[in-house]
Amino acid sequence: MNIRRVRQILKSFADDTRLRILSLLDHGDLTVSQMCRILRKNQSNLSKHLMRLRLTGLVGDRRESLNVYYHLTNPKDPSLKKLLRSVIDSLSGLEIFKQDVCRLKTLKTKG
Repeated sequence: MNIRRVRQILKSFADDTRLRILSLLDHGDLTVSQMCRILRKNQSNLSKHLMRLRLTGLVGDRRESLNVYYHLTNPKDPSLKKLLRSVIDSLSGLEIFKQDVCRLKTLKTKG
């Protein structure tokens, strides 16, 4: 990993919406429309954040029919894997992230 990549990854962690996306994806794959409902953000806003996370390699996607599902990647670099896990774990106790997870559970329950 080079300094430029490290900088890009750290910049990815420097935005509330991107942190919320990472936290949600830790609970499983989601579509943009699902994330829009949970995070209460518009699609164009979330798509920009997802693109940045994809470019850093923290998030991947897969297409199923008309839907694109986003997921956390499994970084090959052990230090990046540890950093990502540490960031996500440190967020779980914050109120906004608890609310996001609650809305996620409600969304999954309702189908």
